[in-house]
Amino acid sequence: MFQKLKRKCRPTTILLAIGFSISIMSVLVGISATNDILTSLAEADQEIPIFNTMQNTGISLALSIYLFSIVNCLVVTNYWIITKRRDMAIRKAFGWSNYNLICAVVSEMAEILLVSLCIGFLLIEVFSRMTEGIISIHITPFFLCGTLLLLLFTLVISVIIPVIRILKIHPAEAIS
Repeated sequence: MFQKLKRKCRPTTILLAIGFSISIMSVLVGISATNDILTSLAEADQEIPIFNTMQNTGISLALSIYLFSIVNCLVVTNYWIITKRRDMAIRKAFGWSNYNLICAVVSEMAEILLVSLCIGFLLIEVFSRMTEGIISIHITPFFLCGTLLLLLFTLVISVIIPVIRILKIHPAEAIS
């Protein structure tokens, strides 16, 4: 059990989880702020320009942080698959198909994203206590749907590079 945990907690995996945690945290706050904006706009009787309102609440900052984090995660994902390249070549040599390898990578990325989501929620709670509730989230159906879409989008984006790399791996690489 300890060996399996040690094998999964490589430095690249930890960097990937931290990067995803930061990106997820920023967008969770953005999703919650969007929900607050839409609720306040629905309750207001007057016309309020939505762009100015969103800009003033920090949603654009949250999305910028998310995009920056996703780019960083793509770089770490590229390095992550390079470190696992030999393992993938060995698995191909033992008869694993590209489909089986892709499913394994997708499930591993999904695990990393779920751990990152938990870390993101913990970071939000810590920042919420430090800033006396300024940075906080409100769990609503909109928030849950937005979070699910965010995780699926992040999973798809973060798996593109490993899938391309897996398709190019040859079993002969394990021998050299």
